[in-house]
Amino acid sequence: MIRRIAVFHPGMQHSHQTALAFQRAGRLAWYATGLFYAPSRWPYTVLPFVPSGLRRRLERELRRRHHPELDPELVRTFGCWEWIERIGMRLGQRRLEHYANEWGNASFARRVARWALRDGVDCVWGFDTASLTTFREVKKRGIRCVLEQTIGHPRIWNRILTEERERLGNEFDPYPRPYPERDLARVDAEIESADGIVCGSEFVKKTLVAEGVYEGKLHVIPYGADANAFVPASSPGAPNQLRLLFVGHFGIRKGAWYLTEALNRLRCLPGLSLTLVGTQTVPTKALASIADKVRLVPRALREEMAGIYQGADVLVLPSLFEGSSIAIYEALASGLPVVTTPNAGSIVRDGMEGYIVPVRDVDSLVSSIEFLHRERDARLAMGRRARQRALEFPWSRYADGVVQLSEQLIGKRVA
Repeated sequence: MIRRIAVFHPGMQHSHQTALAFQRAGRLAWYATGLFYAPSRWPYTVLPFVPSGLRRRLERELRRRHHPELDPELVRTFGCWEWIERIGMRLGQRRLEHYANEWGNASFARRVARWALRDGVDCVWGFDTASLTTFREVKKRGIRCVLEQTIGHPRIWNRILTEERERLGNEFDPYPRPYPERDLARVDAEIESADGIVCGSEFVKKTLVAEGVYEGKLHVIPYGADANAFVPASSPGAPNQLRLLFVGHFGIRKGAWYLTEALNRLRCLPGLSLTLVGTQTVPTKALASIADKVRLVPRALREEMAGIYQGADVLVLPSLFEGSSIAIYEALASGLPVVTTPNAGSIVRDGMEGYIVPVRDVDSLVSSIEFLHRERDARLAMGRRARQRALEFPWSRYADGVVQLSEQLIGKRVA
């Protein structure tokens, strides 16, 4: 009997890979998301009639929400709120972005539940903070519910953020806010409603267990990287330089203050530079003393990232709180050593493919970067091991894990 799985996510994260896993296994009923760029479908068919300059900007943005291997006929979109959220984000209207996300997720979840009940799927596969309403509705009909917990438990993050505010105040990065108790109650209910929970790393699992979640329904399934798309540079960088790379939201949660402090201490190191790829919410003056060392790339397309990794020597991600950063998998596949923390939920082994430094430890961050700058041969050897480590974690490994888990959970229901 063919099991039919419905995957849903109002945003994206790695949900394209989840849907693709079930599509390749012949198990995907449909994939629901806010936006999915399919040039042959409305409203994207009007793009050829848009003025060329605006069309290029729109297509650049829309290509972020596309996967060439996903069958558009299996994709369902409900994107009006997602459009509003994207507009709010681009305009810097955080309140509009927040409410569009909240209201949009609720509306999206109700529609997903109606589709799942109408189509008689065997299992719905949702993502954290956007699945509770769907789970509550479909469980009444015995449909299995799987939650992908893409980050650690929010209560742990609230405690870490409180500590950071006491250390740094609000001036360094005013953006992060603690989860209100109402949202935490929904997180608890969502976790409780799930029949199985997928954690991208042992770090995520550890935070859930610490908050009292039953360990028996937690399943660690690591993410992956496309080792054909992300490959090492054809030749190493110059011996008298160290090109650091940071990928992600440059803010408190990902350790921006500690990386900034480390670069201030290392600013006299010859040939040292840092490329920041992603949104940054720290004030410009916080980077003023190292402005000559830093290059900002606010947005980059997926197809541009391979070249960005190849133009770097080391990925640095001193995160305080993560799930499991996919940027680390991609950097490893690109042959980059990685300096990160235990809270990044990575597959990096300390001293093998890079260094695992304690969170908030600027001294360890500085000494790791200094070593990689000074010992070029050791750095290149780490890069070769990084590539080999990434080859152990293709997306097909993740796909096998999620398909097997779905079969296991549905089998329990049938039994």
